[in-house]
Amino acid sequence: MICRRLASIIAIVVAVTAPTLSWGQSILLQIKPHVGDTLEVKLDQTVEMTGTMVCARAAGCPVSSRRMTTVTEVFSKAIVQSIGRNGAHVLAVTDSIRTASSRGAKVGRLHRVKTRNDTVQLRVSKEGGAEVVDANASAELRAVFGQMPATLSDKPVRIGGKWNREMRIPIAGETGALGMVRATFQLDSLGPNGDIAFISMKGTLSHDRDGSDSEVYGSMTGSIQLDRRLAWITETRAEIDLTSMVSPVAGAAPMRVHTRVTQLLKAGPAR
Repeated sequence: MICRRLASIIAIVVAVTAPTLSWGQSILLQIKPHVGDTLEVKLDQTVEMTGTMVCARAAGCPVSSRRMTTVTEVFSKAIVQSIGRNGAHVLAVTDSIRTASSRGAKVGRLHRVKTRNDTVQLRVSKEGGAEVVDANASAELRAVFGQMPATLSDKPVRIGGKWNREMRIPIAGETGALGMVRATFQLDSLGPNGDIAFISMKGTLSHDRDGSDSEVYGSMTGSIQLDRRLAWITETRAEIDLTSMVSPVAGAAPMRVHTRVTQLLKAGPAR
């Protein structure tokens, strides 16, 4: 009986003295790992592209559509090697990249893609942006790891608080072309003890001024989970829906390309 009462008293004391976060309290959302931290990372991405010729019916141009679907799966590890003023220096070790594509909705079996270099050096900022700093990185790894713009706020925010970001992302199907995403993020809620921050995002996409002749417009929605104890983003879900008008070579009809990209990125401590 005495043991039970003692346990109850301890539980009450812990509940009263444990730190809690009130609705109006501001918190800082940051990527701030420790040297030696190793995380397992998995990326699943699906890109669906549909191209339709756009031409005047008076010219007798047939209306035709082509569809291509590409699925990519990447397994890698992120090893924190050092911490600097501009963020964490991370070695990304790719275990495997598997991909499959088709000219219709049905995609075949994933097959492994060989890379010339299975490691790449990254600099990850406190706001979540990743930059490839390895001059010897292969094109495959640059494509995978070079598309992570900063998403977190650089100032403390409250639950319900919002912040804006402008991000440049590559446009599928247009080599070298970039899209400008203007997104609004919101801290929706916190998990038990404030360990997990749940963030939502939505934005619009337009063509960046990079000299491309195409016109692009679209939208982006998604969600982020930041593990505040781990000081790392453990889950990102994103869906990008965009339409572009591509001007082909002289004499050919323009093409309307609709692209839908879905991404799921998960990370956690290596086992």
